[in-house]
Amino acid sequence: MSIELRVVLLFAATFSIGWIITRIRKAKVRLEDTFFWMVMSVVLLLLGLFPGVSYWLSSILGVISPANLVFFIMICLLFEKLLTMSIMHSQMQDKYVTMAAEMALRCKELERQIEELKRKANQEKSI
Repeated sequence: MSIELRVVLLFAATFSIGWIITRIRKAKVRLEDTFFWMVMSVVLLLLGLFPGVSYWLSSILGVISPANLVFFIMICLLFEKLLTMSIMHSQMQDKYVTMAAEMALRCKELERQIEELKRKANQEKSI
């Protein structure tokens, strides 16, 4: 693995850890997301500090270049994150549709109750 790639990995890991800590302090990120990004940063940091790990893993997995292994690991982690976010998005859409339907039913019920009260008020006036 070239020294340039190691420097980029170390810079990316340092930057992402700093960015995550800043976001945690400002309460802008959820715990689940924080855990994912910290794991990703630690993986980058380990691969940058210990390039022998990437050589060892690439020889075991049959990957020609350790740099390709690093890219493959990052792509797999990002794919997992994308899948998780897609699942969460689908769940949120379902909740949104349910909430909208529930609000519409409640609104209709309130309108019915208002009409009923108006009718009772009109009946009392006529008596």
